[in-house]
Amino acid sequence: MKKLLSALFALALFSSMALATVPYPPYCVVQPCDALNGVVLGPDNPAPIPASIVNMTIRNQSNNVIPSASVNITIASGPFCFCNTMNYNTTTNNSGFAQLTLRGGGCLRNTDNAAVIRANGSIVRNYRNAKSVDWDGAAGNCRVDLSDYIRFSTRDLCFDFDNDGDVDLSDQILFTSGFSPAHLCSP
Repeated sequence: MKKLLSALFALALFSSMALATVPYPPYCVVQPCDALNGVVLGPDNPAPIPASIVNMTIRNQSNNVIPSASVNITIASGPFCFCNTMNYNTTTNNSGFAQLTLRGGGCLRNTDNAAVIRANGSIVRNYRNAKSVDWDGAAGNCRVDLSDYIRFSTRDLCFDFDNDGDVDLSDQILFTSGFSPAHLCSP
């Protein structure tokens, strides 16, 4: 009986330790993506646009941070270009914090698995929108220029960065952060 209790205790202990590294999506924070209901990419030169900098805090079911969690993003295939400096992987620090900068252009809207963020192999977020200030209506070309501005002026919903159903002032402010000064991918 004593051996059985010891075995059950060890099993419970190892199970709780294993769960400590499994993210619990409701407790995880992914900003600004959660507020925008999707991810925003942008060419990174002269500097990344603020909306393309993704700040994450990864937590488990006990609402404890997960240090050293392996975090990655997968962006669905589509009319995208990615800067050579795009990094798809990072690791959380001791506070469970990680940051990724999404560098590129293109657009997928209302598409399953447009952008999926995982931590330690588990899905933390699955967004249906991946948009960029670099969108001329056909594809991203890794630079924001007049063709993107002309497309923006048509109120194309690929520029509805906050995914509220229209292209308005908040979207224009975000677009302007990539257009002036004109952004392009770092060499």
